[in-house]
Amino acid sequence: MRKKIIWLLSILLICLIISVLPGHGQSGTKIAFFLYNGNDTFITEMMETMTGKIPEDVTYEVCDAGNSQAVQNQQIVERIDGGFDLFIINAVDRLACSSIVEKCSGAGIPVIFFNREPLEDALSGSNVYYVGAAADSLGKKQADMVAALFTERFERSKYDRNDDGIVQLVILKGEQGHQDAEKRTDNCVARLKELGFDVEILAIEVADWNRSDAGEAMERLYVQYGSRIELVFSNNDDMALGAIDYLLKKEVFKEKGPDYDQPFVIVGVDGTAVGLEAIENGLLYGTVNNDFAKQSNAILTLMKYIISNGYLDDFPYIMTNSYYIYIDGDIITRDNLAEYQK
Repeated sequence: MRKKIIWLLSILLICLIISVLPGHGQSGTKIAFFLYNGNDTFITEMMETMTGKIPEDVTYEVCDAGNSQAVQNQQIVERIDGGFDLFIINAVDRLACSSIVEKCSGAGIPVIFFNREPLEDALSGSNVYYVGAAADSLGKKQADMVAALFTERFERSKYDRNDDGIVQLVILKGEQGHQDAEKRTDNCVARLKELGFDVEILAIEVADWNRSDAGEAMERLYVQYGSRIELVFSNNDDMALGAIDYLLKKEVFKEKGPDYDQPFVIVGVDGTAVGLEAIENGLLYGTVNNDFAKQSNAILTLMKYIISNGYLDDFPYIMTNSYYIYIDGDIITRDNLAEYQK
């Protein structure tokens, strides 16, 4: 009897030792996504793409901060000791990224930020990365998109509503201080000037990437500037659609079918499904694809390298300054719309 007890205890001890060895007693890779706001159309579509491609042996959790950095901080803290192998973070406030990295690094958890670029000093540690759009390029391509409409001499364009040869424009800005909003805003105007157009910025309205806020902003802009508006640069499709919502309601824009025949030009950024539909319906002139499919692939590929402790020497994406992966996008108008519609 004593020998049997000793034998059973030995078996239990061996099992205990095996269970705590690396690679044993684990259910596979475990990651957590942290979103600034799950109601953002672009973020929603990007998350659907990423979660649809996650391998079966990877478990994941999605945390929505509802646009509150305090909530996101708490969500991260609560999961620090949750056995996660990787955090993928869409920060509410890019200024909070340094403290987030400090907490995660202390716990040995790698971090991939996406969509909202941290300040450079936040990415100074190991196993911390950023994947996002090439924001400078997306802004420039908005200007490239409309240049052909406006012709080399703007007074020859039907969109020169007051025949003064100057492009009068308004900008719907995503978020004050957000790196993509700042870069898209600066570069769309700079590129238009570089192409030889005289430009007058009537106003810049911050609408926080939000469709309803942009509708209210467009109402203020139209009441003040009315027929002087010849071009609207919107930092994303949702805000462009918010402006269109108001203009349709006031019967300034018309539901006219596939041809773009509106009194002035509105262009966006993102290439969301609703944005592409508006192009098809002749309401949005065009957009620049903020390629969430390629960004998602870059994040998931980076995830595999990190989890496998693989070196990044043969990483298939260009990495800037060892931390940044920037994905460019394409101009989308009626001419090539079919290539991007699902």
